[in-house]
Amino acid sequence: MARSSESYATAQEMAAKYRIGADTVRRKASSGKWPCDRIGRLYRFSPAQQDEIAQIVAGTQHGGYDKDRIAAALRKLRD
Repeated sequence: MARSSESYATAQEMAAKYRIGADTVRRKASSGKWPCDRIGRLYRFSPAQQDEIAQIVAGTQHGGYDKDRIAAALRKLRD
């Protein structure tokens, strides 16, 4: 069954797309180099995030996302 272009991709699908290992995809996502959504232990990539990753891989955009941006925002509110 083919996925529509508007669906979330799994780490395995991203690995196949970029011809890298699924562990590498997870490592890039967990380190904040690639944007992703986490659902428990699972990594999912929205269509917008997939576009950002394509730009990062192509070299037109730099990766680097604050993995803990919610905690950082909460700290700012407390200060």
